[in-house]
Amino acid sequence: MKYLPVLFGYHASNLGNSHVPLSLCRYWNIKGNEVRLTVPSAEKNLDFPWLIPAMSGIKKKLVYKLSGANQPTTIAEQFFLKHEKHAPYVYLWAGLSFEIFEAFHARGAKIIIERINCHRQTARNVLQQAADQWNIAVHNPITEEDVVAESRKLDLVDSVFCPSPMVRASMLENRVPETKLLSTSYGWAPERFPQRDQRNTIGKRPIFLFAGTICVRKGIPLLLEAWKRADLDAELVLCGNIAPEISHHFPSFDTYKNVRHVAYTRDIGQLYSTADLFVFPSLEEGGPMVTYEAMAHAIPPLVTAMGGGAIVQDGLNGIILPDMDIDAWAEAMTAMVQDPAKRAELGENARKRAEMFTWKKVAKQRGILLQQRYTDLWK
Repeated sequence: MKYLPVLFGYHASNLGNSHVPLSLCRYWNIKGNEVRLTVPSAEKNLDFPWLIPAMSGIKKKLVYKLSGANQPTTIAEQFFLKHEKHAPYVYLWAGLSFEIFEAFHARGAKIIIERINCHRQTARNVLQQAADQWNIAVHNPITEEDVVAESRKLDLVDSVFCPSPMVRASMLENRVPETKLLSTSYGWAPERFPQRDQRNTIGKRPIFLFAGTICVRKGIPLLLEAWKRADLDAELVLCGNIAPEISHHFPSFDTYKNVRHVAYTRDIGQLYSTADLFVFPSLEEGGPMVTYEAMAHAIPPLVTAMGGGAIVQDGLNGIILPDMDIDAWAEAMTAMVQDPAKRAELGENARKRAEMFTWKKVAKQRGILLQQRYTDLWK
């Protein structure tokens, strides 16, 4: 086979989730493992010959302005099916319709998928438990129909990329055959942080950084309560959009001691450069890229198992904590403030560990997995 067709159902900006397929496809093509990535649309500066937008120009503007939220994905699926309908292998990403899976399965294609999060049944159980504990109704909950739809897709696929041990475990507990699972990770891009070695964390009170959507799923209720309980001479910076479930049930962050909110930034590297510790008590994840990026900046992470992805090793390059134990988090944050030498040791180990997870190395590992399973894929 000459190339592997890849379909990602959202606008390619190289930010957020689109950064992952763009990074993988870039390094596969550099290595000579040719792929073609189809997307609904792409930023103008992303002019790679292997990146195929289904829309551009006037059509793109009209569709995004006048159509429903799902129409760009539908157009990309139709475009992909038209141009890749005879492909023996396809690599499909999250958020695509059941119909595109069904169409390629009916043609006998081997379907490879990316699991950017845990199985939806697992995620649903985790979020319901958190909602019950905090007495908060989760915004946009996962429905039974969502779970059924995912299970139908998983029945049709041949291989599932699992970017963390927790994702793999969630597949197994929901009876996805182990033979389908490909264990891997996510990564980070050194070129996005050329000044990561220029840290500014000396001579000030310690800064704890959280980066991500500020919501129940990311463990924000636990983090806020642990922060109050620890009562530290330190600062907590929360970077991300605030979900309605948090804004409706918690007071303004201004009322918390030493908490600062940054709604959004394109220069997350600036925040990494001033942080002493990274906190990510996520309850459900695929492979949090922010953890990889923080560790690349020599910031020791305090995380849940979900928040640690495939990279954090407890006690060696970070601290893995329970996802429902407020006291454990308060005690760990206090210990890290009181022991700068331990912070430095964990941070340096984190930096070294992150060097093993650049996108170049992750793409190589994933390429080997594909070639071992499909020997004729890139012949």
